[in-house]
Amino acid sequence: MYSKEEAKKIIAALIAKYEKVVAEGKLKDYSEAETQRGFIEPLFKALGWDIENREEVSLEETISKKRADYGFRINGAPQFYLEAKPLKADLENINYAYQVINYAWTMDCTWAVLTDFEGLKIYNAEWKAKQPKDQLFLPFKYTDYLDRFDDLWHLSKAAFQEHALDTLAERYGGKTKRANITSQIFNDFMAWRLLLTKNIAKNKNALDEETLDEAVQRLLDRLIFIRVCEDRKIEPESLRQDFRLWQANKKGRSLSSILAEKFRKFDKIYNSKLFAPHLCETLRIDEDVLEQIIDELYEKVENGTPIHHYDFSIIESDVLGNIYEQYLGHILRKTAQRATLSEKKQHRKEMGIFYTPTYIVDYIVKNTIGEKTKGLEISHLTKIKILDPACGSGSFLIKAFDQLVGTYRNKLKNENLWLIKSEILTKNIYGVDLDEKAVEITQLNLLLKALEKRELLPDLSDNIKCGNSLISNSLNYKKNFVWNDEFKKVFDAGKFDVVVGNPPYVRQEELSPYKKLLESYETYHSMADLYVYFFEKGMKVLKEDGLLGFIVSNKFLKAGYGKNLRKFLSQYHICEFIDFGDLQVFKDATTYPCIIILKHRKELNPKIKVTKVLTLDFDSLTNYVQQNSFLVNQNSLDNENGWNFETSQTSALIERIKANTTPLKDYLKNQIYWGIKTGLGKAFVIDGSTKNQLIAEDPKSTEIIKPFLSGREIRRYSIIQPSEYVIFTRRGIDIERYQAVKKHLEKFRQELTPKKSAEQKIGRKPGPYMWYEIQDSVAYYKEFEKPKIIFGIMTTQPRFTLDYDGYYANNANFIIPLEDKHLLGILNSKMGWYLVSRICTQIRGGYQLIWQYFGNFPVPKARDPKIEKLVEKMLELAQKIAALRDKETDEKRKAEKVFQTVDSEINQLVYKLYGVTEEEKKIIEGS
Repeated sequence: MYSKEEAKKIIAALIAKYEKVVAEGKLKDYSEAETQRGFIEPLFKALGWDIENREEVSLEETISKKRADYGFRINGAPQFYLEAKPLKADLENINYAYQVINYAWTMDCTWAVLTDFEGLKIYNAEWKAKQPKDQLFLPFKYTDYLDRFDDLWHLSKAAFQEHALDTLAERYGGKTKRANITSQIFNDFMAWRLLLTKNIAKNKNALDEETLDEAVQRLLDRLIFIRVCEDRKIEPESLRQDFRLWQANKKGRSLSSILAEKFRKFDKIYNSKLFAPHLCETLRIDEDVLEQIIDELYEKVENGTPIHHYDFSIIESDVLGNIYEQYLGHILRKTAQRATLSEKKQHRKEMGIFYTPTYIVDYIVKNTIGEKTKGLEISHLTKIKILDPACGSGSFLIKAFDQLVGTYRNKLKNENLWLIKSEILTKNIYGVDLDEKAVEITQLNLLLKALEKRELLPDLSDNIKCGNSLISNSLNYKKNFVWNDEFKKVFDAGKFDVVVGNPPYVRQEELSPYKKLLESYETYHSMADLYVYFFEKGMKVLKEDGLLGFIVSNKFLKAGYGKNLRKFLSQYHICEFIDFGDLQVFKDATTYPCIIILKHRKELNPKIKVTKVLTLDFDSLTNYVQQNSFLVNQNSLDNENGWNFETSQTSALIERIKANTTPLKDYLKNQIYWGIKTGLGKAFVIDGSTKNQLIAEDPKSTEIIKPFLSGREIRRYSIIQPSEYVIFTRRGIDIERYQAVKKHLEKFRQELTPKKSAEQKIGRKPGPYMWYEIQDSVAYYKEFEKPKIIFGIMTTQPRFTLDYDGYYANNANFIIPLEDKHLLGILNSKMGWYLVSRICTQIRGGYQLIWQYFGNFPVPKARDPKIEKLVEKMLELAQKIAALRDKETDEKRKAEKVFQTVDSEINQLVYKLYGVTEEEKKIIEGS
C-alpha cells in the first residue's frame, strides 16, 4: 500500500499522461477497457487497492447490462461500486449516474463512483433524491486530484478502513436517507401482501386464514420468480409487455386470466411445483391491485419520479431470505369483513424466528461444510448430505449451496455447472421446517440459486419437507416427522455428513403442549428451551465423524436445565465454541448467542478452540477468531455445575483457589434470602406522599409500611435513601387493624384476588393467601430488620453493602442476614468481581448473581482482621461521599481520594488471602 506522498506522485504521472493524450488528439482512440487499464485501475492502485486481487476489487459480472464495472471490498464487505466510462464520456448523462447509484443501493452499499478519469463523481446511494444530482457528494475534475488530494484520499483503502467517507457524510447532515434494499423490498412485499389479502377477502373468496395466506404467498412467489428470470435475461421482459398490451386494450381478457396463462407456460418450461395449477390462479382479484403490484415490481414511482428500480438479477439471496424471514413473523388476521396483517413479536418469539446475520451463516458453513469437503474428489462430493433441521427461509442451505458450487468450480474450472447445480439441490441439500410457508420459501430461494437458463427445474419436495423435526413418536400429531421414512435414501446411506442451522429460540413456557412428547430425549429437562433438543436430534441424525454447527443461546452453559445437555455434548468432540455474550447479534433480540461446532466422535484428549467475542465491530469473524481464540481441554469442563471456558493459566488459578476456599453457600449455611415479591407492585409499592397520607389517616399504618429498595439505590458500601415504600401485609395479618391501608388496597381488589386457576386472566397467581396479603409467605421477614449484606441480582459492577436501617427490598435483590464486614470486603474487591465473572452468567453488560451459581463463590478459609477495619472505614467514607454527592467540594474530593486508597489496600489484602501471585494479578486485572 502506498503512502499519501507516493500516491500523489503516481497520480501526478497519470495526469501528465492524460494531458499528453489530449494534446495528441487521441482521446477518441481510448475504449472503455483501455481507459480502465491505462487510467482508472492505476488511479485506484495508487489509492491503495489491490487491483489484481479479485477478493478485494471484483470485476462485476455482466449478466445484466445494469451492473457496475467494479466492486471494491474489504474482508468481503462492499465499500463502493464503480462505473467506468471511456475518456471524454459525458458524465452528465443522467443514465450513467442512475445506473451505478441503483446498483450500489441494490447491493446494499452506501457509495457509488462514476468516472472516466477526466472527471470523477462520488454519489451517496442512501440519500433519498428525485435526481442523481441530489445524491452527488464529491465531484472532481482531473485537475482537482492533486489540488484536493485530501478529498480524493477518501476513496483510498486506508480511508475506508477508518470509515472516513461515512464520517465526512455525517458532518453534512440534513440529508434524508431512503430505506436500504432489504427494508424497501420488505416494505413493498408486505404492502403487496396486504393489498392482495384485503382485496381477495373483500371479493368474498370463501377462504380460511391459512388458505388465503398460502394463496397470496404463492402468487407473489411466482411474480418474483418471473422478475428474476427477466432480469437474468433467461426470459424476455414479457410480464410488463403483457401488462402494457392489456392496458392498451382493457376491454379484452382480464389481467388475472393473462397471468394464469403465463403461469401455465412457465409450468411447461420449468416444471416446478411453484407453477403447478393452484388456487391462486382462480381467485377474484381487482385489476387495479394487480396493476400496482406488477408496476412496482419494476420500479417505484412517487409524484412522477422514479424512487427506485428493482434489478432482481443482482439482489443478493440473503436479502430475499431476510425479507422472507420477517414475512414469517407476520400473522394474517381475517374476519368476515376484512383481513389485516400485523407483525407479532410474540408470534416471532413463539416460532423462534430470528434471521441469522450473513457473517454468522458464512462462518458456520465454512467451518463445517468447508471442512468436510476439503480435499474431496468429485465422486465423493456428490455423496455429501447436508441438513438444516429448522431451515426457516433457507439461509444456511443457500450458503451450503454456494459453498458446494465453489468447491465444484475449483475442481471443474471452466465446465458448465448448471447440471451440477441441479444435482446439488437434489442430492446434497436437505431441510425441514414446522411452517409450510417456510418450506415453500426455502424451495423458492434454492430454485432461484439454480436458475440460469430455460430448463426444467428440480422438484425439491423430497429434499425440503414440512414437519416437526423433534417429534417422531406420536402418530396423533399431524406434523410427526419420522426421519428414517422421510429421508430413507439418506439413512440407508448412513445419515447426514453435516448438520447446520439456527434452531428456534423458543422458551420452555411455550412448550407445554409438546413436553410429554419430548420426555424421551436424553437432554430433556422440564425447564429446557427448545434449542436443547435440536442438539440431540442433530447428533442422532449425523454420521460418525460428521460435523454439526449451530448458533444457539449460551444459557445452557451454566443453567440447571443445561446439565443433561452438557453431559450429552461431552460424549462428542466440541471442536469450536464462540461466545458472543450479551452482544446483540440478532436485530431486535438479545439472545446471548454462541456458535458451537461438534464432531460426531470423541477424541482421547480433545481440545476446544474458544473465542470470547467482545465487540461486533470487526471486518471478519474469521480474522477475529484467529487473533483471539485459545485452546481449552474439553475434559476439564464441569458438566454438573456448568461450563467455564478459560485459558490454561486461568483454569489453573481457579482450581488452586477452589482447593483453599469454602463455597459461599457452605460458608453461609445457605442463609441467604430473596427480596419480597408482592404480586402487584402498583398496589403494594407506594411513594412518600401516599405513605404520609395513609399514616395521616391512620397512624397504625406505620407498623406495616417499610422503606423499600428496588436495587437502584444499592451502591458499593452505601445505600441511597429509597423513595419508595412497601405495604407489608404479611400472611396472617389482621387487615381490620389497618383501615387506611385496607381502603387503599380495596382499589385493586379484583387484581389482587388470587386466581382460582392459572387460566383465569385477572388476578394474582393461585395460592392460599388473602387478597390483601403479600403474594409470597416471606416467613423470614424479620431478617430484613437486622444488619445485613444486601446486593442486586443483576449488576454491572460490585455493589455490595451493609444495611443497618432495616430496609426491605424487592425480589431483584438478595440479603445475607449477617454483619460480616470481612465477607463484604472480599465481595467488593477486584478479586471478588473477577470470581463473580467466572462463576455467574453474563447479562446486559454485567452478571446475574443467581444463587445457583453465586453460591459457589469461593470464600477464603483464612481471615485477615485488617480487612474488617478497612471495610469499616470504607462504609464511613461511602456514607460521607453519598451525603455530598450533589456537591463538588474539597471535602468530597478528599474523601474520594481516601476511598480509593483504602479500596486499593483491601484489594491487596484480598489477593494475599487467595494466594494470588503478581503474574496472576495481571491476568485478573486484565480480564
